[in-house]
Amino acid sequence: MFEQKLNISCIIPTCDRSEYLREALDSVLKQTYEPYEIIVINNGKDKVHLSSELADKVQVYDIIPYAGVAQARNFGASMATGHYLAFLDDDCQWGEKYLENIVPVLFKGIDCVLSGQYVVENGKFKPLRIPVGQLRQEVLLVQNPGAGGPNVVISKDLFFRVRGYDPKLPPSEDKAMILEVLRTGTEVSLLPENKVIIGVNEGQTLSTNYTKFIEGVFQFTRKYRFLMNREQYFFNRWKIAKSRLAKLFWAVQYRVARFLRV
Repeated sequence: MFEQKLNISCIIPTCDRSEYLREALDSVLKQTYEPYEIIVINNGKDKVHLSSELADKVQVYDIIPYAGVAQARNFGASMATGHYLAFLDDDCQWGEKYLENIVPVLFKGIDCVLSGQYVVENGKFKPLRIPVGQLRQEVLLVQNPGAGGPNVVISKDLFFRVRGYDPKLPPSEDKAMILEVLRTGTEVSLLPENKVIIGVNEGQTLSTNYTKFIEGVFQFTRKYRFLMNREQYFFNRWKIAKSRLAKLFWAVQYRVARFLRV
């Protein structure tokens, strides 16, 4: 199909979700374009146990428990030997031709590709976040139109040139990395029809999600304040305030519900 073989390393961070990880790995092993290597970075407290068949095909590395997805991705990138890095989350899956669809774009000299994020509802694919026409600095400064972890393929050289994922910014580290790519003047190619099936993390409470979101937006705003105009800055401050109120409202509801059950 292709005269040359591109070395694409697949990197999957995982954290105590073995039931999802197997499905993610299956989607990688079913690729019509075989990845050069598959690397799983475990930042959970539980060991990753793979079947003997998978153990021969997958490299597993343990890092500090709960170090975070940014640290896990960065460590995986440092261990990768491929020329390109294709990230996938442990609760997500690639379409069978995911890599095959990306390879022709990489052959054109593009160093960063974003695909479409989809969910499955009633057996049908439904677009979740497709960054067509929105992948611009002014947009990324206030929202994430679809710059994720599981839908990005990037050259290893470019990844380290922009210093990878910033571990201080979860859950804003995804759009921050793409923002840094754009700031280098590098073209980001979009493949909206190339599917990544996004999973839902059910292992976190609303309180945990709000806390991480608030901290991520706060750190993102502080880091990129110099790029923001007045409206962009206050929009991010408004998101922080809104999330704090939502977190407080959730906490009150939770305590009232517990009181009524007593």
